[in-house]
Amino acid sequence: MALSASRDADSFYVQDCRQVQNNTHSIQTLTGQISKLVGTMEAEKDFQHCRKMVDEAVRQASETKTILARIREHQHQAQNTAERNNRRMMYQKLSDNLAITARVLEDVVRRFTAEERRRVGGGVLETPSIAAADAAGGNDQKPLLSTPEMEAVLQTDKVQTLRKVDEDMLCLQRIYTDLASAAEEQSCTFDSLESHMARAAADVERGREEVEYTDKYNMAAKLKRRLWLAAGGLLAVMVFGTVISSG
Repeated sequence: MALSASRDADSFYVQDCRQVQNNTHSIQTLTGQISKLVGTMEAEKDFQHCRKMVDEAVRQASETKTILARIREHQHQAQNTAERNNRRMMYQKLSDNLAITARVLEDVVRRFTAEERRRVGGGVLETPSIAAADAAGGNDQKPLLSTPEMEAVLQTDKVQTLRKVDEDMLCLQRIYTDLASAAEEQSCTFDSLESHMARAAADVERGREEVEYTDKYNMAAKLKRRLWLAAGGLLAVMVFGTVISSG
């Protein structure tokens, strides 16, 4: 039963690692596509398409960060020190790749944001208009919204558009900042563990030396006792011999 649970945990670990690798590659591909599109955007549909790609890339980055957190926890399920160390290095590699990808994506999104602000600030937003077929009904047809109402709607759209882009930027910044903090925390934990192991090894070495010294001291004490016993025995023999000779 325990063996089955261990295999399940290992399979989940491998699956999560592959998912992070695939997601990171997908984000990198989207980043390249967004970068190309930013330089050629003209119509509103171009901006909408680019905005959707940005949202998708940011969503994948957030999802990948969550999976990375699981991979970090998988380290505690390792069967031995060597496996735990391998998982630690794998987590660090995947984390670094995602952090770098998120930073590159942030730079591309910043370029898109600049274009979005320029377009919104310049009043380039396309306004709803009466279709030609509707206009054929005559000049008496009036628009659904008056000019002040239309301006209010457009202003609201501007605010929402810029706010969404800012949220994407903040999300990316949180991703690579949190990854950096987690990496630093893990590094400190590993350094602390290495320091603890070094101190333990030093304690063992000192203990071994003390045992050897004690063994040597005990051996010398035993030798002294044997010499004294031998000397005492020799003295007794000499005294006994003297007594016999006198008799």
